[in-house]
Amino acid sequence: MTSLLVLTAALLYVGHQHAEERFSYIVQGASKPTLVNAVESVGGEVLHKYTVIQAISALMTDAQVNEVRNAHPMIRLFNDDKVQLSMANERGVAAAEAFANERNTYVSTLTGASQLHQNGITGKGVGVAIIDTGVRHMKSIKQDTTGHKRNLVLHNVLGGTDIKHDENGHGTHVASIIGNSSYSYDRNGNQMAFYNGVAPDADLLVVKAFYEDGSSTYTEILKALDYVISHKDEHNIKVLNLSFSANPQSFYWDDPINQAVTLAWSKGITVLASAGNKGSDAMSIGVPGNNPYVITIGASSDNGTPYFLGDDILSSFSSAGPTVEGFIKPELIAPGSKIQGLMSENSYIYRNFPEADAGGKYMALSGTSQSTAVTSGIVALLLQEDPTLSPDDVKCRLLSSAIAGANSETDEYTYSVFQQGAGFVNAERAVNSDTVGCANRGMNIEQTLTAQTKYQHYVGPARYNLQEGKFYLVGNKEYSWDGTYASGHLWPDDEIGADGHLWPDDEIGAAGHLWPDDEIGADGHLWPDDEIGADGHLWPDDEIGADGHLWPDDEIGANGHLWPDDEIGANGHLWPDDEIGATYYLWPNDTITAYGYLKLDGKFFTNGHLWPDDEIGADNIWSQQRIENAAITNTWFVE
Repeated sequence: MTSLLVLTAALLYVGHQHAEERFSYIVQGASKPTLVNAVESVGGEVLHKYTVIQAISALMTDAQVNEVRNAHPMIRLFNDDKVQLSMANERGVAAAEAFANERNTYVSTLTGASQLHQNGITGKGVGVAIIDTGVRHMKSIKQDTTGHKRNLVLHNVLGGTDIKHDENGHGTHVASIIGNSSYSYDRNGNQMAFYNGVAPDADLLVVKAFYEDGSSTYTEILKALDYVISHKDEHNIKVLNLSFSANPQSFYWDDPINQAVTLAWSKGITVLASAGNKGSDAMSIGVPGNNPYVITIGASSDNGTPYFLGDDILSSFSSAGPTVEGFIKPELIAPGSKIQGLMSENSYIYRNFPEADAGGKYMALSGTSQSTAVTSGIVALLLQEDPTLSPDDVKCRLLSSAIAGANSETDEYTYSVFQQGAGFVNAERAVNSDTVGCANRGMNIEQTLTAQTKYQHYVGPARYNLQEGKFYLVGNKEYSWDGTYASGHLWPDDEIGADGHLWPDDEIGAAGHLWPDDEIGADGHLWPDDEIGADGHLWPDDEIGADGHLWPDDEIGANGHLWPDDEIGANGHLWPDDEIGATYYLWPNDTITAYGYLKLDGKFFTNGHLWPDDEIGADNIWSQQRIENAAITNTWFVE
């Protein structure tokens, strides 16, 4: 069969070009009135004021953008990039025990959700929000497992159309993976005691933010996030499925979508984000999957043999970490190759990609979009069983119960931690887990939401060894990786270790730490003592002013800048271009956009390091770091 679809969103810069050469921007600053005034004072047009983040969207010409930048240096402008549901090629067909629409889609079987269904755990009473292309009113989506009307709400944030149903097909496919209420059938046509959707009784809020061709923008996604967060109590939203991925334009904390997603997490919504479909080479995770708080999902394939583990693989399209800030991503992998889901024959995807037809009203699609939907359904099962769980609790249960891809005889992991995270998600193990306190430890989400400088944000444990050409984790280089995809089976011997953990218990401290205390310096610093001054500082005392500042007050300009204006080049750079050689850029020129933003497209500093130990000194990006924790989500607090 010809190529199947791989659907997850990827951001490509296209821009909204108008007759007057105006372009769309997301404008951020301290207050919306200031932002509105800044845009309107130069003749720009305000399009939308967001409620959940301090930002507006606006149309401006290049000249107007320059005026705003010059008059308001603290205002940030993001390109309102185009969002498109992307596709990748994958040969073969789904293994289907299909009798028209009576079939087994296998997602419940593969993840252990089928066992929970038989115990009455079906996601009932849990609201799942899906930001996508809309949804078609198909019977197994409109109804719950009892045949009664499901709590299904549709909302449209797109301008120029009031159509709420799904013209593309992607949203319906995702919604059916989560909530398809039809029974599964075996190959002999016998009805089984579980369902084709992972959480077949979950309530659904589907927000349409993508057009028929699968395109959208930052503006539309932010409108959708606005709606979900503002109406979470009305619709009992506990889970948010984001089956799209965008190219990072900045560090995670500056990105507008990430800011809204972080707020959603802080409001009690567990957010699931696609890793992306860029291929399983290093540093290919997109937005919002690069957000350290949320749960980022990669994809696996059963190789067409859902009842045999021995040939399961990590899908080659599934994006890998670490993030540019050093976090391990994805955290989990889930079924994402040739996943059967419902779709209308009138949909854009069905009309244009008939080769993905799986019979009946089903299409077999691939991507981290699908694996994210699978995991969102599992989260709904968890929250039905225990509604008191916080997003951090849910993340902890999922990661601590995941099954690592490994050879049980050799204890060797078949894929890097940066590709599979904690391993393959398992619904039954997660629901039966009572583990708490192991996710996002050491991170203060309120501080992240209110931080004024990068020194109040967090970095992860990943580093890159130039000599060996491998990524590794600080404190434990055993989990090193050369950053490339290598084909192999998740469980080559068709067996799973007794505990199924990625890291055996004897390598995890009593508090769930990845590295025991004796592998961390006595002072708890990120870098060993021999690279730190006698007082434990990254910079010795003679470089620190009497007030404890890194640079004494007399070296800071009256405007509070680290360097007075007369030490900054006319272009606003910290160092004028003619003072920077090819080896002195923090990021090479080709990773900086025309507007001076970082693309962060997986490239390193010039010498290939992310934060190489031998370059730590007065020019370190983050100062005075100490290890707050080293759990699976291992993060460090920046003092």
